Amino acid sequence: MTATALTPPGRPTNRRTIFGAAAGTLTEYYDFAIYGLLAPTIASQFFPEADPTAGLLSTFVIFALGFLFRPLGGFIFGYFGDKFGRTKALTAAILLMAATTTAIGLLPTYTSVGLVSPVLLLVCRCLQSVSNGGEFAGATSYLAESAPDNKRATYVSTITVSSAIPAVLGAIVILPVSVLLNDAAFAAWGWRIPFLLGAPLGLIGLYVRLRLAEPEVFTEMKAAGVAPRNPLLTGIRTQWRKMLLVFCAAAVTASSYYILNSYMVTYTETKLGVSRDASLFMNSTAIVIFCAAVLLGGRAADRFGRRPVIITGLVALTTLGVPAFLLMQTGHLVGVLLGQIIFGLCIAPVSGVVPALSAELFPTSVRYSCNSMSYNLAYTIFAGTAPFVAAWLVALTGLLISPAVYASSIALISGLIIFCFLKETAGTALEQDVDTAELHGNNGVSGSPHDGKEQHAPARLQS
Repeated sequence: MTATALTPPGRPTNRRTIFGAAAGTLTEYYDFAIYGLLAPTIASQFFPEADPTAGLLSTFVIFALGFLFRPLGGFIFGYFGDKFGRTKALTAAILLMAATTTAIGLLPTYTSVGLVSPVLLLVCRCLQSVSNGGEFAGATSYLAESAPDNKRATYVSTITVSSAIPAVLGAIVILPVSVLLNDAAFAAWGWRIPFLLGAPLGLIGLYVRLRLAEPEVFTEMKAAGVAPRNPLLTGIRTQWRKMLLVFCAAAVTASSYYILNSYMVTYTETKLGVSRDASLFMNSTAIVIFCAAVLLGGRAADRFGRRPVIITGLVALTTLGVPAFLLMQTGHLVGVLLGQIIFGLCIAPVSGVVPALSAELFPTSVRYSCNSMSYNLAYTIFAGTAPFVAAWLVALTGLLISPAVYASSIALISGLIIFCFLKETAGTALEQDVDTAELHGNNGVSGSPHDGKEQHAPARLQS
């Protein structure tokens, strides 16, 4: 490997670049979000009706098992993204997601084919997760490489919004169908409509992605001939401490956001007695406010730094998570809505900053692979299981605040690690290649004392 090269100051990012990255992510996550929004209906269609609670838990088990394949998707798409191009990998990811989402809308139900039905559902969810494993980290890497250095968090925060707003888009699609159809018709075939819309949305996303150009940072790296033979193995050897740090930060966003996004509608509907339509409306409102806060968090991180914004969010989630859930239990719809809003506002600062931070920590030659694997391992363990763990804890303890205790505990542990080891990365140029010193065993903590590069390292961990 050659010595570390730093990219020149970021060139202006045009609207097409931002829109292309964000629109593709929105399409991907719409497909992924509607499963969580329709979990009670899916449970009634794909599992025996004798025990509704068992059916709901089984639905969330499939949701969690699908996440086991996200690291595989991160490996596959990360490899191709680092070796052959960001846009090629992202285009392939959106095609796979659109195909599998449409397939879910065409699956036979349990009453038609028995146990074959949940098996087919699981296969589709696993393929969705393979696609999703290459999407988020790839899109954040792409946009971070295209953004100006002093506005990187602002631009990359749009990817977080694009992964969150599909829950609102899904609710907008589901609500009219739910209102126009009676419960029997909605359960029989109405639930399929949101999934079948994955096909045209996928074509739109594909069109947008095909018009994207590779980031200049990536093309320069390829032209320099410094790409490692196996980006992930090189990254694990040289960047493992940074990968652990991203894992800890992503664990917070994974556990807390998927409680808000994929479990909250079920929670308010089945545990608080709120109607399905009201649950969807309130959750959508909370997520819209969450998205606005995410964008503000990105701007604040560019102005004040990554550390203070992330730590503020972690402290808020640790201290206000349980009170937010207590507010929801007051029995008033206003309390249910305000509780969700407060919970979302606690998550937003972390969710808005971590994607840019994770891209800044890794060199261009291994960024997609390291970013994908760190994120996807965290999301496999904490995001995929969040709805199931939340539902299981409530059923086990009878405490309706137990999901908040779970999310706050993860925020506390991760927050201590981040506070101790994260150094500021705001405004730094992206590293181009893996540092020669890192290949000799320094694991990305600092440069060799003899190579004169330590003062240039944009993202080092405190030892």
